[in-house]
Amino acid sequence: MSVKKTAAMAVVLGAALLAAGCGTSPGVFTYDETIPPDQSVLVVFGSGLAVLEYNGIDVNANWYPNDKWRVNKITLPAGEMTILFNYWVNIGRGNTSYHITGDDISLKYTFEPGKEYTVANYTKDHGFIFGKTEYGVAIWETASQTGSPGRVDGAVKSWKLGEL
Repeated sequence: MSVKKTAAMAVVLGAALLAAGCGTSPGVFTYDETIPPDQSVLVVFGSGLAVLEYNGIDVNANWYPNDKWRVNKITLPAGEMTILFNYWVNIGRGNTSYHITGDDISLKYTFEPGKEYTVANYTKDHGFIFGKTEYGVAIWETASQTGSPGRVDGAVKSWKLGEL
């Protein structure tokens, strides 16, 4: 994990990234058309994640055309999955913004057939002004339209990656 301290430029950078295509329309597709609906699961991968591998298969170029990070809504075979991904999140603290990244992070989870999930980054504040901010990845049992399903307290599983 690397943490880079930046000033208000993070807001400008965020707007520039959206204009450059990182905020592109979500990808919506089925990974394997031969899997019946009662054996599949819809998984939304939030915009702060770029999936590199799904169960050891390189999917990055197909899921993120032209290297554009985006929300992906993918119908996958249900069951245990191992996902390798890169991660990023911005955390604002007063007049300072922190850009946190992580590469080659792996998680494993068993997705139940017929359900919908969102896998996305999260932040959780521990104290209003002087508390720490926890950040990580979580899974919610809902298919978020935006890739940001809400508070981590509602997640079915979370992995803390660090705190600031």
